[in-house]
Amino acid sequence: MKVLGFLWSGIDRLARAVIGLIARLSPTLGEKCLSLWNNTELVSYLFVGVATTVVNYLVYWFATRILGMTVMPGTWTAWILAVIFGYWANKTFVFKTHCASLGALVREAMSFFSMRLVSLGAETVLMFVTVEVLHFNDLAMKLIINLVVIILNYVFSKLFVFRKK
Repeated sequence: MKVLGFLWSGIDRLARAVIGLIARLSPTLGEKCLSLWNNTELVSYLFVGVATTVVNYLVYWFATRILGMTVMPGTWTAWILAVIFGYWANKTFVFKTHCASLGALVREAMSFFSMRLVSLGAETVLMFVTVEVLHFNDLAMKLIINLVVIILNYVFSKLFVFRKK
């Protein structure tokens, strides 16, 4: 945890320096950037979303390029591992929820996985259409589609899973 704190501190200093430069060019834009950066939940969600996307992408690559899976099984394998990582990272670093009982933890986890099933459906349909039907590059489509999925997942997490009680 100390390493993560140190890393976050460095990222924060760098981001604030860049925002300071932006503010010199445009004070209004600088203020808006600083306001967004200070929304730590959104910023940490974006970092966790990127990390989850990296897990998803690397597992997909490994599954399809090393293990020889086809597009759909590779997509689902990557999804399972990314969702497990995403639940832990979102719970720990973004929404910082604490469950009072094992039952509450199970309900929260099931809610998270249920919402992720919705985004898996969207990802599966989009991957099928773009790769299997339109024959676009699977790795490029995986990356683009995951950006859409990050947005869907934030909305689902914020509204349905990690609600402050």
